[in-house]
Amino acid sequence: MRPDVALIAPYPPPGVRHGGASGVASYTANLAEALAGAGAEVAVIAPVAPDAPRDHVDGRVRVLRRFAPGARGLHRAARAALRTGAPAVHLQHETFLYGGPAAAVAGLAGALRRLRRGRPASVVTMHHVVAPGTVDGAFTRLHRVRVPARVARAGLALVRETVRREADAVVVHEPAFARAVPGATVLPHGVEPARPADRATARARLGVADGPLTVLCFGFLAPYKGLEAALEAARLAGGDVRVVVAGGPHPRVGDAYPRALRAAHGDHARFTGHVPDPDVGPWFAAADLALLPYPRPVSSSGALALALAHGTPVALSPELAACAGAPPRLAVPREPAALAGALRALHADRAALARLGEAAAAMAADRAWPAVARRHLALYEEVAA
Repeated sequence: MRPDVALIAPYPPPGVRHGGASGVASYTANLAEALAGAGAEVAVIAPVAPDAPRDHVDGRVRVLRRFAPGARGLHRAARAALRTGAPAVHLQHETFLYGGPAAAVAGLAGALRRLRRGRPASVVTMHHVVAPGTVDGAFTRLHRVRVPARVARAGLALVRETVRREADAVVVHEPAFARAVPGATVLPHGVEPARPADRATARARLGVADGPLTVLCFGFLAPYKGLEAALEAARLAGGDVRVVVAGGPHPRVGDAYPRALRAAHGDHARFTGHVPDPDVGPWFAAADLALLPYPRPVSSSGALALALAHGTPVALSPELAACAGAPPRLAVPREPAALAGALRALHADRAALARLGEAAAAMAADRAWPAVARRHLALYEEVAA
């Protein structure tokens, strides 16, 4: 059956939702499921993976693994998407997602041109958005970019302009990112439906003690997430606060960074390593607070979406709160001493913690996946017309 839309994106292996080498994989699985739930026939053109078959069905979604990352990967993905006959092709793009600079620039341009020749409606979601003028030495150090800042600026500008020129529509997740990509459509990162786990059961299973404020930093470990500030704040807060860093190393960063964090902060924080799918919900249930102290956000946060889904109160850096359009009360300082004070205050005033939960719930109400999927389908129809 010809699908209504073909998504080009990473996808988790069968039976897993929060898996893969990038958060874009679980995002794609949620988007595909929501589109199918809205009545669309959906095919996903995904990279080949050693732990997944070439073809499989995930609920109502067909997953076709047809390309390997690299300079020619996206070209092959575009060809496979055209073969499905879908009237709309939607590429999920993030810098370096498909195999490094060649795929990010040259491969992207070739794939989009091939789609244009084939004449389906082409949509690109930019998961990684940076205003080139903000790229300096501090940015390249934070993101472990191993080229001079001027080269990174030029490369990111080229990616942005390639997408704007070659795609029929561009999607970003937050209003702040639309300012960096003129003409983009803002469709928020969806919040997946989740049945919150029982808190007492989750705490007992995961070994989370009552008493301290349990602060969860969830997701791949990478320097751009501001974990050092959270961990130093935990040290300064003493026994009132216990930070749990739950996640494995970011594939692009490697193991050295997590080892350095453990060496510096292992005596006052807990590091879980990779969190298997069945433990994702329990960790958010066991935590008192999900903390996201990102200093310079360049993408919507999947960890924030998970916290909202599971009803966990959240605290965000001022930069992330502004980027996501979050209520101001959800912002906490990033400077470790001030952050430690804010966390100690939440430990002492659980009513204030509950108010953070209420503000987070209001934020989640605007980002439910069914509503986000309907907006995607409307965009596909608009572009195709």
